[in-house]
Amino acid sequence: MPARDFYEVRVTGPGHRRYRLFCILDREAPGLAGPSVVLIDGRDKPPGTGFAESDYRKVRVLGREFLAGSPRSVVL
Repeated sequence: MPARDFYEVRVTGPGHRRYRLFCILDREAPGLAGPSVVLIDGRDKPPGTGFAESDYRKVRVLGREFLAGSPRSVVL
C-alpha cells in the first residue's frame, strides 16, 4: 500500500444533503507522531448532483500542497 492515499468520507445529512470529507492517510508524516489521517477539504452538495471536476482538482491541489511540506503543515 502506498505511503499516502486519498480517501473520501461520505455522509448524508438532513434533507438528503450530501457531505464529503477528503482525507489523506499519511504513513510517513514528517512532523507528526506517526501515521495520521489528515483532513484536506470538506464539501457539500444537494442530492442528485455531482461535484464538478474543478472541485476534485482543488482537492488534489490542496493534497499536493500538504504532501510537499516537510514537516507537514497541520493544525492539531
